Amino acid sequence: MGGNSLNRRAFLLSTASFGGLLALVSGAGSAAAFEVEKVGPQSPLALEIKNHCSTDVYHDQIRARLQNDLLYRTAAPGTLLTETAYCPICGCPIIATRYVQ
Repeated sequence: MGGNSLNRRAFLLSTASFGGLLALVSGAGSAAAFEVEKVGPQSPLALEIKNHCSTDVYHDQIRARLQNDLLYRTAAPGTLLTETAYCPICGCPIIATRYVQ
């Protein structure tokens, strides 16, 4: 075994360096998945996105659970209690409130 043998670490580092250099030289652009597209507020797409969750039954179930949790919380009279959960499907925030009397 001579002094010219290449160990695994050196081989992997040279391969990774070569791949990074190749990507840099090729001038890879930004990924299309990260583009932001502007839509008008009254466009059909914007209205569909806006109204996507307004009639969702799953949101009503989450809101009912939050309201039930608020019934068991105590606070000083005149306090507004809030609970927030996020829809696991669309990520919309769902907020429930209760005013303590």
